[in-house]
Amino acid sequence: MIPDEIQTGNYGIGAFFPLVVLDAAPHWQNQGPGVPPLRCAEDTGQLLAVRWCAPESAAAQAPSTLARVAATAPPAQALRDTERLAAFRAALPQHLNLIALTTSSVIGPWSQRPGRPRAATPPSHVQPAGLARVA
Repeated sequence: MIPDEIQTGNYGIGAFFPLVVLDAAPHWQNQGPGVPPLRCAEDTGQLLAVRWCAPESAAAQAPSTLARVAATAPPAQALRDTERLAAFRAALPQHLNLIALTTSSVIGPWSQRPGRPRAATPPSHVQPAGLARVA
């Protein structure tokens, strides 16, 4: 898996979610909840993607689940077939949704997302600026 296959999405409300873009050509539109996106006739739509939708308690599963989907997804050209798209959507694992989203909603690799957890430096090694270390 290429680490940057998993992207970060954001609808502008501060909540980030992992996703995999299946078709980067902007010719998809959402039809409504529970219905797969529809391919537009022109490049006036949005990107086709699979996004992670799960409680925070299951977030650790997102990268591996999305990586498996990315590795087994049909090519974008095959997803133009509505029956194949519906079959792909039906086979998605739990917590994954097929969506269309704007290019501006994809903000970069998941591994570099804003606010991602970072390894904490042990408190014994942290010394705030301007304070002398007390032994």
